[in-house]
Amino acid sequence: MLLLGGKEPSGRAIVRVPIDQCQIVIANATAVKISIDGQDLQSSLPDTALKRIAETRQAETSLILLNDTQPNAQPILTYYTISFRIADTSELNHVDDVFAELLVSSSITRGTIDRFLADARTQGPGSDYASGLADYCLGVLLKERPETESLTTPFSRYRGLYGSALEVLTDFDRPLARLITEVARFALNDFSGADRQTGYWELDLARALLSDPKRTSMPSLEDSARRRPICPIDHGTARILDLAARMARETRWSPILDDECRKVASSAVLDATDREKALAIWAAAALRAGSSRSAVEPLTQIAAVYPFNGWAEQSLENISK
Repeated sequence: MLLLGGKEPSGRAIVRVPIDQCQIVIANATAVKISIDGQDLQSSLPDTALKRIAETRQAETSLILLNDTQPNAQPILTYYTISFRIADTSELNHVDDVFAELLVSSSITRGTIDRFLADARTQGPGSDYASGLADYCLGVLLKERPETESLTTPFSRYRGLYGSALEVLTDFDRPLARLITEVARFALNDFSGADRQTGYWELDLARALLSDPKRTSMPSLEDSARRRPICPIDHGTARILDLAARMARETRWSPILDDECRKVASSAVLDATDREKALAIWAAAALRAGSSRSAVEPLTQIAAVYPFNGWAEQSLENISK
C-alpha cells in the first residue's frame, strides 16, 4: 500500500502540491518497481522509492509495490499511476496575475477565458491551477447567460464546471483558490467548513446563518470600501449574499420582510439551489428575529431539502408543538 499525506491514492492519481518525504508511506511492501515518463520499470528499495517520489515535480509515474514474503507463493502486486503536476509559487503567482488582468478587471466572456488559458504565463506547471480558475469562470458565464454570449451549453452545466474547479483548486492552499472553492461550495449548497473564515464578509455570514441559525454569534459585516475585487461572483450567488446580509441585520420581523424574501425565493430567473438558499435565509432570519409564525412557510418548503433539513425539520417540529 502507498499512502500520500495519510491517504491511499486511487489507481490513477494527480498530485498538484509538494509532499514531504515524511508524508509518504510504503507499507507491507518488500520491493518497488518504478517508471518515470514511460521509462522501463526499475527495481528499487522502498526507502529509495520514497525519496524519488518526494523529489518528483513534473512527471508521469508508474509504481508497482510487491509483497513477496510468503514462500512458494506468487508475490502480491499493487499498481499505481501518479501524475505529478507540481508548480512552484512564482509560477502560480503568474497565473494569479493573468487572472486579475483578464478575468477580474474585465467582463467574463468565452474570449477572455480563452485568452487567459492561452497566455504564456498560464502554460507549463501552472496549467492545472489555471484550468481550475477557468472552469470556475466558465461556470459563472453559463449561470449568468449574458445576452452578449451565444451559449448552447445547458444552464445546469455550470454545476459540473463548479465541481471541476473544486476538484482542482482544493489542492492549492492559496488565498484566491481558497476563496473560489468556498464561493463554489456555497453556490452548490455545500456548507461544510462553514466556520472557516474567507474574509469575504457576506459569504462568511451567509454560510454561518445557513449552516446553523441558532448560532449565538455571527460574523460581522465590515466596511466594503476597504476591499478590492479578487474574483467574479455569479449574479445569483451575489443576490443571495445580499439577501443574507440584509436579513441578518433585522432584529424584528414584519410582513414586508416576508414579501421581500418570498420574491427572491420564487424568482423565475434564479437557479433552484439559489431559491432554496433564499427560503433558508427567510426561515433562519425570521427565527432569529423571534417570528416563528413567519418561519413556517419557508421551513415547510425546505424541511426535506438537503442540507437545510438538518435544522429546518426540527425547527418546524418545535413550532408545531
